[in-house]
Amino acid sequence: MMDLLSTIQQDTKLKKVSSTRTRGPEYHGPCPFCGGKDRFRAQPEQDFWACRQCGRSGDLIAYLVESGRITKAEAYQARRGDAPAVMPGRATMTPPLPTLPDVATPPGAAWQARAWELTTQYQEALWDATNPRALAWLEGRGLTRETIQRAGLGYNSTDVHENYTAWGLPEKHDDHGNPLQVWLPRGVVIPWFVGPDLWRLNIRRPTGKPKYIGPAGFGNGLYNADQLTPGKPAIMVEGEFDALLIEQTAGDLITPVATGSTEGARRARWLALLALCSVVLVAFDNDQAGEKARRWWLERLPGAYYWRPYWGDASTMAGDGVSLRSWLCAGLTLAKGR
Repeated sequence: MMDLLSTIQQDTKLKKVSSTRTRGPEYHGPCPFCGGKDRFRAQPEQDFWACRQCGRSGDLIAYLVESGRITKAEAYQARRGDAPAVMPGRATMTPPLPTLPDVATPPGAAWQARAWELTTQYQEALWDATNPRALAWLEGRGLTRETIQRAGLGYNSTDVHENYTAWGLPEKHDDHGNPLQVWLPRGVVIPWFVGPDLWRLNIRRPTGKPKYIGPAGFGNGLYNADQLTPGKPAIMVEGEFDALLIEQTAGDLITPVATGSTEGARRARWLALLALCSVVLVAFDNDQAGEKARRWWLERLPGAYYWRPYWGDASTMAGDGVSLRSWLCAGLTLAKGR
């Protein structure tokens, strides 16, 4: 039966460099696509490979496509289970291996147009001197005005309900046949920009649960993904405010990204970007849900290191007087010395 390691070894020579209980053995070697020396990594037990030089990554089926063994159409059939992946000149084999999550895509043009329009309004409202409470609340969390402006934060002063069609979404109805509406609650507005696209508006409500909510139809993005740099350390957190505080405190040392929830950003696009970082500290909230999320990423992400907050999350620690920079330096030191 075809397996990832033996398939790659037909194209390049890989050497086993490490092995962990959670991720299994890891192999390094020259990239068969770009020729980068020792920049190619493979984790056979996780069905994952990636090159830190050219950025290609994926699972066995993705490798078969990249190496020209099968077409994209055949890969699509293989993932659906409709047909086996075939290697030219070799026996037909079906790899029953787990695959990476789908590639993430941003919301449609109509959704983004409406989101951009509101984002501009909310940014103006945040800096309105006649209503300073939201800005004062953000500064009370330790964010500087420069950080707030750079992040494009805003403020929605009242609950808003709009038709799904205004966002380019198909209508939805409740059990009684009444049309549902897109809800934008009152609160601090956090826009998620990735490249030229606006993927999400997340709104921190002053009261009520859930604390965070945003208009339906957003994309499964990774907050601050644009700042990820190959070869530079990164840290994964759950909340955007945690990421902003870390960037404000230690952005020269590490790039923070936020998933928005414990199950957010689980897409191949973000895994590939994070795999190019020298090390990734996985630092979700210090609770049961955070522990579960950490395990998911540690099992799939090369170079990931478990770095739990001392308590709560980064914002909680900073509010209690902990130096986030010292906490991050300690994590990076331990990760590099493992």
